[in-house]
Amino acid sequence: MHPVRQPVLAAGLTALATAATLGLAPGAAVAAPAASPSISVNWFGTADGRAHTATVGGRFDCGAERGLAYIEVHLEQRRGSVIGFGFGVIGACTDERTAGTWTATIPADQGRFRPGPATTIARLVIEPNSITETTEPVRLRPRCARP
Repeated sequence: MHPVRQPVLAAGLTALATAATLGLAPGAAVAAPAASPSISVNWFGTADGRAHTATVGGRFDCGAERGLAYIEVHLEQRRGSVIGFGFGVIGACTDERTAGTWTATIPADQGRFRPGPATTIARLVIEPNSITETTEPVRLRPRCARP
């Protein structure tokens, strides 16, 4: 049998004791972390110059959160010369409804949204205390008038 060095043996026993204390000993069950809420923005939106609005959308996932939910959207175009703020109503995150799509129509505070690049800041708010945010580029296309 080979002699074991004291520092190696001590380190091994310390690691084993730490794992046992944390509940990570062989055979111990490890709980999966709770899923976090998430939000994304579609690559394309629409600009309606006549109405001074833009419409953007995307997907949301409530994760493990439950409660009243809505989307806050800030849209900026042409380096801040046109900005707007709007809401997307999604209802509630429940056990039956944990993910879906959202749409928000944003009125311009001043100026007009036009076709071209823009920046979207979208927040998924799940009451009472969950906020998830993303900042993503979006390309606004002209809104086609319906006959």
